[in-house]
Amino acid sequence: MTEGNTMIRKNFWSGLGVAALAVILLTWIIPTYGGSGFAFGMQPQRLATLGAWLILGCSIVLTVVSAIALKRRGESIVAIPDLGHLWHQAWPFLYVLGFIVLIDRFPLTWVAPLLIGGLLLLLGERRWYVVVLTAAVPTAGLYGLTAHLMRIGVV
Repeated sequence: MTEGNTMIRKNFWSGLGVAALAVILLTWIIPTYGGSGFAFGMQPQRLATLGAWLILGCSIVLTVVSAIALKRRGESIVAIPDLGHLWHQAWPFLYVLGFIVLIDRFPLTWVAPLLIGGLLLLLGERRWYVVVLTAAVPTAGLYGLTAHLMRIGVV
């Protein structure tokens, strides 16, 4: 299995996933939760529906082109990756899911420095002052903005 075949296979499955999302958008999310159109002269939900159709069309083209390329190379559509590849693909989602659970339980201003600092450490930053400042400054700004908006009565 060469790197080119792996990328074509990823394109195929990505196209199928995005096509499924577009179908869900068109059949359920936009009709149910679409709201009103913000563009001048457009009917409500028209822009979202046009965008979903565009997404569906592009994803179908990507899927068909990738399937043809895999067929020409004689490769199968399904290939089971090893556990290292699965972990490499899954850890960002698990990281975000963990912080979603934390934000659900604790205030964002408590969790945000851990989220930002942990991500910096995962990305290889080892200077403690960079990690601390990068994690604390946006959180302090968020806290200040929230306190200001609450003081003037917006929130």
